[in-house]
Amino acid sequence: MDYTNFNVEDFLTDESFINYCYELNDADKAHWENVILTQPLLKKKITDARELCLLLSIKISKEEKQETLAKLKASIAAEQLQTKALGSTNVRRLWLPRIAVAATLLVLAIGYGLYRYNTPLSGAVLYSRATANNYHLVAQTNFSNRKVVVLPDGTTVTLNGSSSLKMANDYNKDDRHVLLTGEAFFEVTKDKTRPFVVLTNKTATTALGTSFKVSSYADAKSASVMLSTGKVKVEATQSQSNIADQILIPGQQVVLAEGDKNFTKTNFDQLEIQNWRNSRLVFTNADFKEIVDKIAKTYGVLIKADEKQTDKIMFTGQFTNKSLTDVLDAIGFVNKFTYTHNGNTIKLVF
Repeated sequence: MDYTNFNVEDFLTDESFINYCYELNDADKAHWENVILTQPLLKKKITDARELCLLLSIKISKEEKQETLAKLKASIAAEQLQTKALGSTNVRRLWLPRIAVAATLLVLAIGYGLYRYNTPLSGAVLYSRATANNYHLVAQTNFSNRKVVVLPDGTTVTLNGSSSLKMANDYNKDDRHVLLTGEAFFEVTKDKTRPFVVLTNKTATTALGTSFKVSSYADAKSASVMLSTGKVKVEATQSQSNIADQILIPGQQVVLAEGDKNFTKTNFDQLEIQNWRNSRLVFTNADFKEIVDKIAKTYGVLIKADEKQTDKIMFTGQFTNKSLTDVLDAIGFVNKFTYTHNGNTIKLVF
């Protein structure tokens, strides 16, 4: 059958299509899957009609769904019977089933509109709307120091060096959205009605009430999210990336590097976050690579140096709640180097 001239309402008054939507009949399911395959131009229209039909199972109870579905089927059947007896049927009686169908579709359409209105926007859309007109600066740090910020809802943010945090102008009204450049640890106040979203140039992390660390420096080639407690959803904020969303549980992290087509999910030692929060570093005869890796994880900086000189670097010692300047000055004193910095990039000078 050619469904080219069908609109959404026509699909919803077709009993076999309803069976397909709710998977009530294998034959009808196979039929409509074949229609999509053989008539690809109809795919979007069929998808929209199916989504509208399935709205019954999303927005109302199972009993209400069955009742409304039964009414819809009864209306279809009644209309078909009346059509067969067209010659002897009163016109007013003929239109009653059609009105019932229209009323049912109207209820569905209203529910569909509410569903669309209440569906959270994607991370990519939220990030695209984050501008200087609707966000304002809350806090900013230099390359060496951290800052603790308490947002209007009680959420606590530990902002790492070379980082900035912006907040939506309507924060804590209908939504709780912030924009991060750099690295921060969030302890989110629970609020089921207003999800908390951290937007960066690569990721969008959504939580109701939990704690997690987000790292996404402007000039870094990758971004990461580490979950300490609760549960979060992580999305890519680059439009049309088609990167699958990830749900994290405590002890899991995701990394998204430039050019990646998917998040890389791994487990991590929760002690890493605790050490990060306390700025705790422990070195035992550490070479240059170990020093650089630990400093990068703790302070979110990139250290560069002449490779010929890095082979000579060694250090033993520990730091707790010390600034990056204190750490670099101590290691530099032992290994006879100074340093310069640009943003979150540090260059060692021997």
